[in-house]
Amino acid sequence: MNKLFAELKRRNVFRVAGVYVVVGWLLAQVATTLEEAIGLPAWFDGLIVALLIIGLPVAVIFAWAFELTPEGVVRTEAVPEGQSITELTGRKLDVAIIVGLALLGAMIVWQQLSDAPESPGEAATSAERGPVDDTSIAVLPFADLSPAGDQEYFSDGISEEILNVLVGVDGLDVTSRTSSFQFKGRELGIPEIAAQLKVRHVLEGSVRKSGSTIRVTAQLIDSSDDKHLWSDTYDRPLTAENIFEIQDDIANAIVAALSDALGVGRIEPVHVAITTRNLDAYELFLQAMPMFHDRVDLDVADELLARAVELDPGFSQAWEVRAALQLLAREYGYVDTTLEESRQRATEYANRAIQLEPDSATAIAVIGHIKSVNARGLSGRYDIAGIIASYDRALAIQPRNAEALTWRGLTYVLAGDLQSALADFEACIRYEPYYRPCAENYIAVLGALGDDEASNAAYLEALNTSSAKVEFAYFPSLARTGQELAFKTATNGHFMLRGWRRHDELWQAYLDPGQDHGELIESIRDYLATNNEGLLEIGSFIVHPIGTGWRTPEPLVLWDPMMQRYRQSAEFKYFIRESGVFEYWREAGFPPQCRPLGEDDFECD
Repeated sequence: MNKLFAELKRRNVFRVAGVYVVVGWLLAQVATTLEEAIGLPAWFDGLIVALLIIGLPVAVIFAWAFELTPEGVVRTEAVPEGQSITELTGRKLDVAIIVGLALLGAMIVWQQLSDAPESPGEAATSAERGPVDDTSIAVLPFADLSPAGDQEYFSDGISEEILNVLVGVDGLDVTSRTSSFQFKGRELGIPEIAAQLKVRHVLEGSVRKSGSTIRVTAQLIDSSDDKHLWSDTYDRPLTAENIFEIQDDIANAIVAALSDALGVGRIEPVHVAITTRNLDAYELFLQAMPMFHDRVDLDVADELLARAVELDPGFSQAWEVRAALQLLAREYGYVDTTLEESRQRATEYANRAIQLEPDSATAIAVIGHIKSVNARGLSGRYDIAGIIASYDRALAIQPRNAEALTWRGLTYVLAGDLQSALADFEACIRYEPYYRPCAENYIAVLGALGDDEASNAAYLEALNTSSAKVEFAYFPSLARTGQELAFKTATNGHFMLRGWRRHDELWQAYLDPGQDHGELIESIRDYLATNNEGLLEIGSFIVHPIGTGWRTPEPLVLWDPMMQRYRQSAEFKYFIRESGVFEYWREAGFPPQCRPLGEDDFECD
């Protein structure tokens, strides 16, 4: 063994391996830096490391079998005794190792300095973070520490409820649920999360539900110095009353801690109302809320809420969310109820919520939304100004209510007031950056205004953050800018025409909308009626830019430049009069693209 070790040393095998490892490590660091700097694929650095690992035994075998001589590379056995220069080569290899280690040390120091924050706890430079409000706070989803690990919906729900309470506190700037919940399950430090969310304070915690007890821990952190401003643990018997009491205690503790830390006057304490005393009903409600937010499995969410209100008929929160679900579940294809049935149920549930809680912002907004849907479906003539007033009332109660902002924006679209609609969708995105309806409607309004590049850019950004379904593109903007791949990807989406065989003809129709495309439109209608009748309402969104559909045009395309011929038709005039929009124009003023003709007529571009 000693003889083998000595021979390995004589042949510089150890030195070659050392040089290879040092140089390989340097190459791996350079690969990582290049990948980030010039946008190479994410697998690039992994490939380099894999090749280096494979090459190590090759280098070792080469060092054993060959010697580098002035005459070139020669097999070791072929070098005459006394002519070997392995000792000289070894000294050169020693120098190479020392230089490589020095470079490696310099690179490590450089990386540490470049990644170091300006001050303790900072995860980004001031330029990256921008101005941060001292009263800003993010509520992260609480960790589920239950023994079985199956109570994530419960821990998420507790943190969301606390967030909703803090939103109502004057003087606090609270980051939206969709923004803070994006960090769920990600291994990031509090300073880095705070930097990305542009907040100073972060609330994190955990929930452990075991048997008949619950433990909630929470801590408030100042990200500017990574200092804990407050923390506490709550051990209580598991009852609905205690859960609301814990939320109340945590919210008021945060208010007090921030008041003291910032040296400002005492912020008014908050009070968390007990909306149900039935624990099972409350848990069902918490299970349904993520589905409602994400617009997924809305039929399941409705079943959960139905069970919740059966257990507690006085649970106003469950009633208001169930009311909002009715039209959405039909719109997203989760139920096959008729529009009339969905409207009746939504109205019944919303009125029930308002009877229990007169200031139920979502229920008030639902009533307005039903009237707006009826108006654009010509199911009676409605007071558009009154509908908008109902949304105004809901937003006076909850200024960040995403549903109210979305639905008011859609009503403004119906009335042709695209700028007001755009402002509502922008506000909604500001409060809830990853809330899909806001992002999707924002994309459409930009396109209807004729700003196709902005519409496409908004669509791409929404796809980057999964804030829009790929099929909810704005087709006229994609067609006008020649985005054939994006167009056909969207029309093949689940909520559009997946399985239909004539997408190229549809693309060509959008490029030449002035022709008669009646047969193609009938093909779309027949396909949807046969394969998924619930999508007929959404499918009609596709056909109106190229011809007459099977229902009144969606307001989101009604004002598009491609619809100019329709806006000059008798059919359009009939729609505007019967929907109540004309009366609204006469009171509130005409949109830029329309003008009055005498007392009882109008024209639009």
